[in-house]
Amino acid sequence: MIRLALISKTETAEAYGILSTRLHRAAWVAYASVDCGDSGKALGQVIETDTADALFADKADAFDAVVIDADQSSTERLAKTASSLGKPVLFRACSLEGLGQKKTLMMPSHPWRFMPSIQSVKHSLEAGKLGQAGMMRIHRWLPSYKCGISNTERILPDADLACWMFGDAPETVWSLQSAANPDYIQFHLGFANEGMAMIDIAGSLPSGSDYFSMTMIGGTGAAYADDHHNMNLLYNGGHPNALRTSQGKAYLIRELQEFVDAIIEKRKPSVTPADTAMAVEVVKRIVDSAESRQVIGRKEAN
Repeated sequence: MIRLALISKTETAEAYGILSTRLHRAAWVAYASVDCGDSGKALGQVIETDTADALFADKADAFDAVVIDADQSSTERLAKTASSLGKPVLFRACSLEGLGQKKTLMMPSHPWRFMPSIQSVKHSLEAGKLGQAGMMRIHRWLPSYKCGISNTERILPDADLACWMFGDAPETVWSLQSAANPDYIQFHLGFANEGMAMIDIAGSLPSGSDYFSMTMIGGTGAAYADDHHNMNLLYNGGHPNALRTSQGKAYLIRELQEFVDAIIEKRKPSVTPADTAMAVEVVKRIVDSAESRQVIGRKEAN
């Protein structure tokens, strides 16, 4: 049984707490807040400290591994501290420059890879049901209030999905960013063996839900994933009620279970720092291409 510590805001603790009964071979035992006043009560009966530093200094013997969901600078510092104590770390990061090489298990959080619909597309591709990956198309549209993040954070998920589906970084990158709407960017990634990905990200939707869709067209088949909320009719006497369904937070427990299984089985997790580094490098090329209006190749970026 792996004893887990969580460093996060209450919102994250609540999400993990709801899913904790679906976690195997691990349990939450400790919590540290990243904001004053946050509580980890949603995780159940756990040790709580006022700060992450106090958790490492006073309660390090109480847990085996750490999950960190904090801002970038705090994440890098805390991940380094956890690693120095020999604790495996699952952390949210867009940059690995401050972490260096570590001997302990470090798994960057790429939650988008663990969405059930996206994993279904990946499994179909790996099983040979689609043939060789040919063309990938992604739309990700966000309401404006969700755009208070850096370009790297906004573009990283889809750049990583493309690299993951094609199994490598693109050979060429070309992107366009709207002068009238700086929250819109479209980019083309050219992969070896004539594969390509065309992705557009917009941050100017009215207040409301996001929109995401992904299509993978292979040599012998195609697969599709989206976040559209299906409407199911519930008949319970009187007028039927429409119920919305979605994938919920299933990706969180799938990612956490992979982290736990990698620790127990003493293997590399399915997401490694090398994956994040590759995606970050691609994002840099996307941004450079948008600014220069030029195609950026792999060699030019090195």
